[in-house]
Amino acid sequence: MTLNFPPQPTHEHEIEMLLETLASVIDGRTAVYLSAPITSGKRFADWQAQQNEAFNMAQSTSQDEHRREVIKANRTHAQSLARELRRVWSRVLIDPTAVADLPGWTQDDYRHLWARVIERYADTVVFIDGWQYSNGCAYEFLIAQRSRAKTLSEDQHPLTLDAGEQLIRAAINELRTQALSPIFLQQVVEELAKMGDKNTKGHHAK
Repeated sequence: MTLNFPPQPTHEHEIEMLLETLASVIDGRTAVYLSAPITSGKRFADWQAQQNEAFNMAQSTSQDEHRREVIKANRTHAQSLARELRRVWSRVLIDPTAVADLPGWTQDDYRHLWARVIERYADTVVFIDGWQYSNGCAYEFLIAQRSRAKTLSEDQHPLTLDAGEQLIRAAINELRTQALSPIFLQQVVEELAKMGDKNTKGHHAK
């Protein structure tokens, strides 16, 4: 499976339509975005580690188990947190896990869409526990940092660029021990490191 960095969407027209639809309910960058894994994340890494040598994602039994143990569990956790956050904050909260699978869409399409949503509509992004194991969430962290959105952990504490980078680096090391590819995460880390370097140089220049 090829992992494009940055993501290369194939449904640009549909993405633009969805973005314009959100404009009917969100005024500028005033929303909270919940960044949560769906098909991957910490649950996927743990589930993968428990599989025996016969594990094959192409098999229907493996796909069913993946949907139950990873996708359903991820969505249940995220949607529970979304309800809690909506009670706390009187603002629009965007939960991407509530969106059903779109026919023909690739992971690149989803990553591009949600990155655009953050850039255009979210001034705050909350990252669910274990987000650093997810390619999509890590990319959303990079986009949130680039667009200067406020980034928070699941318990709503500040999540700095440096802290996020260190979490992703630790996830990369763990995924390597499980024979899972960290290539996309590594590319995100490299971009975050560049941002950190620029911030340090800018601080010193002052």
